[in-house]
Amino acid sequence: HGMSPLDPPRCLSAPARGSVLVLAPHPDDEVIGVGGTLALHARQGDRVHVVVAFDGAAGLPTMAPGQARDLRCREALAGGRALSSLTSALTHQFLEFPEGHEPTDAELQRGAALLARILIERRPTSVYAPWPGDAHQDHRVLAAALALALEQLPVHQRPKYVWGFEVWSTLEASVLLDVTPVMDMKRAALECHASQSTTNLTRRALGLAAWRSAHLDQDQRYAEALCPFPPASSSELNPAAAFPSEQRA
Repeated sequence: HGMSPLDPPRCLSAPARGSVLVLAPHPDDEVIGVGGTLALHARQGDRVHVVVAFDGAAGLPTMAPGQARDLRCREALAGGRALSSLTSALTHQFLEFPEGHEPTDAELQRGAALLARILIERRPTSVYAPWPGDAHQDHRVLAAALALALEQLPVHQRPKYVWGFEVWSTLEASVLLDVTPVMDMKRAALECHASQSTTNLTRRALGLAAWRSAHLDQDQRYAEALCPFPPASSSELNPAAAFPSEQRA
């Protein structure tokens, strides 16, 4: 039973327990979209693995591409350390696909096959990825590759929960996760991406999280929004009761 557009979002104080896979289009997207959620996962003792799909070099046009990639990787690793006190709890993998590229069908299929392999190897309980309606092309490409990857997996190998997060475009929230207790960690992780400071990254991300708290209680000042990730076909991936009721805020 899916959520109708009129259903208010569920307000929760903790994510589902279990290992986590995050698909970030570029270094920093995981922090903007679900940085607080990942900090809560790490605090629960859940293993978090972040896969960064694109190299992020276009975000530093005045720098040589190789140097830009290296810098953005270092910033992502520093951001991960800011979100988790245990470095082993939050790991990164960089696929370094060129960004700003409309893939051919064959390239998209190759990307989907790679994501399917990662899903099989890591067997995450929860997956977080950019929602398919994001305004940024790279985000939509990654979402399309994930949808194809999920289709390729037998039902028993699919993650229990697959969630879409927002970066450049707001989504219709099914779940709002209260991230107030870990907001200092999210802010510190955002500030690790110093090369992106000209985009007012921290201010924008904190503003979005503050706005998302409108449905929460007064003392809950920041939230992150999630929607069920729409797989290409199967509906079994996103049960409406995606979190135990006792975890509601």
